[in-house]
Amino acid sequence: MKPLMIKEIVHATGGEYTGKNHEKQIKGVSTDSRTIIAESLFVPIIGPNFDGHDFIGNAIKKGAAAALCNKSKKEKLEGLLFDDIIFVENTSTALLELASYYRSLFYIPFVAVTGSVGKTTTKEMIAEILMTRYNVLKSRGNFNNEIGLPLTIFCLEQKHEAGVVELGMSALGEISRMANVVKPHIAVITNIGVTHIEHLGSKENIARAKLEILEPLKKDDIAILNGDCAELWNARKNIVPKTVFFGEKRGDVLIDEIKNLGPNELEFTISGKYGEAKFKLPLSGKHNAINAVAAVAVGFEMGFTKEEIQQGLSNLKLPGMRQEFKKSKFGSDIIDDAYNANPDSMKAALDLIKELAPYKMKAVILGDMLELGPLAKKAHFEVGTYAALCSDICVFIGSYADALKEGAIASGFSPARIYTFPTVQESVQEIEKLVKDCDIILVKASRGMKFEQITQKLVGGL
Repeated sequence: MKPLMIKEIVHATGGEYTGKNHEKQIKGVSTDSRTIIAESLFVPIIGPNFDGHDFIGNAIKKGAAAALCNKSKKEKLEGLLFDDIIFVENTSTALLELASYYRSLFYIPFVAVTGSVGKTTTKEMIAEILMTRYNVLKSRGNFNNEIGLPLTIFCLEQKHEAGVVELGMSALGEISRMANVVKPHIAVITNIGVTHIEHLGSKENIARAKLEILEPLKKDDIAILNGDCAELWNARKNIVPKTVFFGEKRGDVLIDEIKNLGPNELEFTISGKYGEAKFKLPLSGKHNAINAVAAVAVGFEMGFTKEEIQQGLSNLKLPGMRQEFKKSKFGSDIIDDAYNANPDSMKAALDLIKELAPYKMKAVILGDMLELGPLAKKAHFEVGTYAALCSDICVFIGSYADALKEGAIASGFSPARIYTFPTVQESVQEIEKLVKDCDIILVKASRGMKFEQITQKLVGGL
């Protein structure tokens, strides 16, 4: 991090400083007192189950140079002999304000990515393409919320020549606040699905929330959007920046052919705005090819050659539990795709196992998809009907296991080949004997289900 002076932080946050050394330097920003390093600013966040203000003392003991504090939390500082406190109205808001100021110190292009499905994969593809020419800062892991995004921005250094960040959300306004910190030159929306409908109420509201990523874009900036999503296509007349639509059915860039060449290898062809071109990707599945078209569009819009774009795609390595191919201890192939799940990504994963092993024995181990609200039971039923068309053995786990089972049976799947468990812990003891005769096994659920326990059992880690 480029050092900041206390006076800069006070100015950026509109805070009130209790100390005297306005020239004091800050060389890092942290929201976790357990990992804070010397000369850092500690920003206490108030969460649903904790209050970071309770740990200001710990941060100071570990060498924090200064700390923010809500004005309403002054009593938390009683007994602390420490002057370098900056009082603000709200520490979470101040964190975003400070990140916005810090971002303004760097004159480099940023690409911001959001969407209901595929945003992490697309972000990784874009970053790899840009890294063929630039030193790139990218979001780590799931640092895609109003805490993680600022912490990513604070990793900016003079060596960086471009940035790629992922923006997630669970409510209206969140992406707006983050996008106005990032001020991207290019904004990408991979698609619009029903994830977070529990909080937003409708797919139209989800689209509104995702489209907030375009707010800071000016007419010379670029929006790269999925043309097959009606909610995005219908909004095209009201979008200010230059737009590039991609998709299978409509758009400026169309994907014409997708061929799975085997596990972790596919080929696709594009036509349209950038002419005809063929690319290879070290992933499987039609959904990944479509995400790759968005990344290819970013590359071309930023002036990269076809060869550079292909090199970036070839360098791709996804984080763990995202369509990760593994070998079970009894010889079966496992697709570990348990980092996250929603109806669209579930169906994409089921399509993949069907494509990769059309004549082999297939098992699917599926769990709850979270944050679907009143649509949850219906969505699980529909995924169950889809699973029945793609598998030979079904194992359903969680609160909606029965809905998945009902859907599979409704599609004509034999109840004798369906196994249900209310919890992961109960399934782990039985899972191996249920699927050991299968050639390929899909493991997928929302992250909160902690399905890594199942994968570890199958590969021999438990």
